[in-house]
Amino acid sequence: MKIYKAYKYRLKASPEHISLFIKQAGCCRFVWNKALEIQKKRLDSGDGILRYVEMSKLLTGWKREHETAFLADASSPTMQQSLIFLDRAIKDAFNKKSQKRFPRFKKKGRCTDSFRYTQSFKLMGNTIYLPKIGWVKFIKSREIHGSPKNVTVSRRGEHWYVSILN
Repeated sequence: MKIYKAYKYRLKASPEHISLFIKQAGCCRFVWNKALEIQKKRLDSGDGILRYVEMSKLLTGWKREHETAFLADASSPTMQQSLIFLDRAIKDAFNKKSQKRFPRFKKKGRCTDSFRYTQSFKLMGNTIYLPKIGWVKFIKSREIHGSPKNVTVSRRGEHWYVSILN
């Protein structure tokens, strides 16, 4: 059995970085809500739910539409990760052994925004490169052992954090 370890650090983000974090988290929330709305409409009409692969194809189309062109400014892997999370949440809701409820819409203005990178990030000392955001410094309180698998950027209150999973 493989054991994963996570390291969480507080980011030293500039105001420009913070606005990019908010934008990225907003795009992920928008994708979650739009996909959930489609899934609910399909369930209400008696159609089956769409799986991640079909939803990912819809995401590509949303980026090309005029009303949702702002999605092209955000990092694609983070929005795809939102679709993966939604797919898992819907599967869990219909699993008879699981006691989880059906997913809910995410609200703007909560201090719990987050998004995950599974690829294209880089670590160098006490800085991390996040696609479409750039290099961001963090307070490195301990050494990171192993190779990073994914990175989650989250907000708790006024501060932004990075969690690195090995």
